[in-house]
Amino acid sequence: MSGASSTAQVEVLKENSKKCSEKRKENCSIEQTALVEEYVDLVEELSLTVGTKLEEDGEIEEDGGEELENLLLHGYKSDLKWSMKDYRPPKYTYVRYRVPSAIREEVLQSNRVRRVISMLGKETGRSKDQLDAEATAILEEMGHEFSMTILRFIGGLIRKIFKQIITDVTVHTDGIKELRKLSSQKPLLLIPTHRSYLDFILVTWLLYSYDIKTPVIAAGQDFMFMKGVGALLRRCGAYFIRRSFGKDKLYWALFTEYTQTHIINGDAPVEFFIEGTRSRTGKSLQPKFGMLTIALEPFFDARVSDVAICPITLSYEKTVEENLHVREMMGIPKPKESTTGLIKARAILDNNYGHIHVKAGQIISVYETAVGKVDRKVRALVPRAVIPSVHPHERTFVNELAYRVLLEQQANAVVFPCSVMAAVLLKHIKSKVWSLQLYKAEKELIWTCDLLIKLGCNLLWNKNQTNMDHVIRMLSPVVYCEGDHIIVHKNPPTALHLSNSVFKQCNSLISLGRRRNEFMHNVIHVAMLAKILFHPKSKERTLEQYKRLRDILQYEFVFMPDSAAVDFEKTTKQLKDLNLITFNENVFKFADKDVKDFLVSLIDPFLITYMDSWQFCISYMPRTLQHSQSLKSLCMRIQTYISVLYCEPYLYGESINLNVIENSILVLAKLSLVSLDKGKSQVYCVDPFMFSNTIREFALTIHPLPAKL
Repeated sequence: MSGASSTAQVEVLKENSKKCSEKRKENCSIEQTALVEEYVDLVEELSLTVGTKLEEDGEIEEDGGEELENLLLHGYKSDLKWSMKDYRPPKYTYVRYRVPSAIREEVLQSNRVRRVISMLGKETGRSKDQLDAEATAILEEMGHEFSMTILRFIGGLIRKIFKQIITDVTVHTDGIKELRKLSSQKPLLLIPTHRSYLDFILVTWLLYSYDIKTPVIAAGQDFMFMKGVGALLRRCGAYFIRRSFGKDKLYWALFTEYTQTHIINGDAPVEFFIEGTRSRTGKSLQPKFGMLTIALEPFFDARVSDVAICPITLSYEKTVEENLHVREMMGIPKPKESTTGLIKARAILDNNYGHIHVKAGQIISVYETAVGKVDRKVRALVPRAVIPSVHPHERTFVNELAYRVLLEQQANAVVFPCSVMAAVLLKHIKSKVWSLQLYKAEKELIWTCDLLIKLGCNLLWNKNQTNMDHVIRMLSPVVYCEGDHIIVHKNPPTALHLSNSVFKQCNSLISLGRRRNEFMHNVIHVAMLAKILFHPKSKERTLEQYKRLRDILQYEFVFMPDSAAVDFEKTTKQLKDLNLITFNENVFKFADKDVKDFLVSLIDPFLITYMDSWQFCISYMPRTLQHSQSLKSLCMRIQTYISVLYCEPYLYGESINLNVIENSILVLAKLSLVSLDKGKSQVYCVDPFMFSNTIREFALTIHPLPAKL
């Protein structure tokens, strides 16, 4: 066979392989899935035999029709040469070049800001000069001072550090190519996932590597006060905003105009995090709508014809702040960001944090998405000088778009074997088994990975090349190997500062739970059904309990609003196609006990914690405004109650996880069972009778008894 014909046949096989992969996602049966996977594996083996060329400068390989590239090897091997490369990003068609000081001046002279200053002058009696001086000071504090020289220097340094602590940074280049193409045609909004401080560094590094204009980044003001570091970040495109600015009209006007002027003029893509803050739990947080609303206002006003939104998913095998996240979830205050703290954290350079996976998702055209949903003519009659308000239909559109972005991020997330191993270990710890034989752990890992792939997880795993040493290393220091056993540390080095023995052991459980959470978005719907179908139930009863459980977990997981019935039908079809449930005479029954037990073990920690939290609240929560307490104080009391309630360490780390406990109270407020003010400073029980009924119904859902169908 000639080389040319071999290559041609491989390309045909790859195309067929891609089609088979798509078919597999359409809920094939187990037998069909096995045949598809065998075929795909055969194609990949043939592809490697013929030889997909690995280019020296980029390590390009193909996976299911998509090009993957190791960002650490992209371009020049020399970090210095890479940082000094010829960087020529496409320019936005209508861009007008402005230096940072000119941007601030245009913001200061904008209609919105002038109107707010005039209004504040009348309300407060302050002079125009005083308000102008205050506005100028705010803009000086907020604005970036982008410098290409500094960006090149920091980029080269970061690349060198990443080569030391990261195995590889895998990039799906198809999405990046599409992003580069659109960067000259439309204003761009870049919305990455937020799991680590490294997120905004990675995105800027990614865009610089592929010759795309680097973004301006909406960053928290905490970083601004880090001596030296804040100045460097500002020169790399960060503009700093306060964590909260409430009813400060001047600050709102300046922040809004500063963000929008970059979008309207196309100076650079605007980057922000839809979750608002880093997720400590490994799960996606509920979307925040304020920044997206501000960014889309120029489109609503018809000052731009379209805006392109690019969801970016950053999947970490292990985050550098993992121990800090665990401490925060236990209630230990986050250390203040400082340069001294950064220097002390240099020990991270001695560790390896495995793989990072980057994927730019499907780019969303706001214009196309808004057809039939947003009427821009509503704003046409409003004078430019008037500060527009957000119309209800615009707010609804923004909310739907925010959820779409978040779900797109989740769909592109990659799951690593260490996260699956964490779930396997937690299942055994539930039975008070803190160690497993290596061969048994590997066997269960393979079974679980196979199951998760069938359920739709994007798992970066090869069953024929399972590296248990690497898996254990990625779970250290809470997991270690001794002889032929894998052991969960009951008193890990990260918990030496804790005096409470329950807290010490829960340190390991919270850490493992955080890893397990990284794939919970893939299985939450099937896990809820597994819990509900502990006993066979009619379709109507199953749907009713599914909706109730979904409402209860609405702060724990991200669900598209008003889609419960659609998600239910989709999930039951998936499980029926996989022969995991049966449906006869209008009755659902779970067919595979092993699968059911595993799925229930994933969701039980949250449900049991909610029950414990609510039982405390019904007995001890204040019942009048005069005796109310802050949400934080209440959560700390619940945490203490649970840690004392169990003589032996509780089997779920979520039980003392303040994030989960707080979510359990927020749900009560959503259900109008407790009163919670906007500042979360006053919480008390509103309706004890309805609260008791809710707990009783919830108990029957999570501890079901045989009942009439």
